[in-house]
Amino acid sequence: MTDPEFWNLIALIDVTALDEGREDEAVEPLQTALNMKSEAELFGFEEALSQNLYAIDGDVFADNAGDSGGSDDGFLYARCFVVAKGQEFYEAVKSDSTRMPKSIEQWCESLLYPHRAAWAKQTGKDQSEWPFEATVSYESGSNAELWHE
Repeated sequence: MTDPEFWNLIALIDVTALDEGREDEAVEPLQTALNMKSEAELFGFEEALSQNLYAIDGDVFADNAGDSGGSDDGFLYARCFVVAKGQEFYEAVKSDSTRMPKSIEQWCESLLYPHRAAWAKQTGKDQSEWPFEATVSYESGSNAELWHE
């Protein structure tokens, strides 16, 4: 999946709902679009999502993420929020870590699942059987180059 294809899909997210803390509702338009994608495209989405989350996985981002920066899961969900807000917001945060969201209300864990749900729906398998592994991990602390502590 190309970068523009990924960000066009992310642009489907309802940012108003996201900003109001309704992350499941915010991701629904993305879920609908991903339901129409092929398995290869869903794998491509996972790769692009992982790459973008990985690129903002570092201590300077965690240090600027308020309460979210203090836990691995919280920091991951805050990074998901940054991606879910769209390419312009993402690029702004990537270039200036002080723009990281500070509140635990600014999370989007739901971004981690719609492509897997679409795959499960298509294959009749459980999401836990998702067969694809991205080339980088989006888990907090995975990007050793950006952690200096």
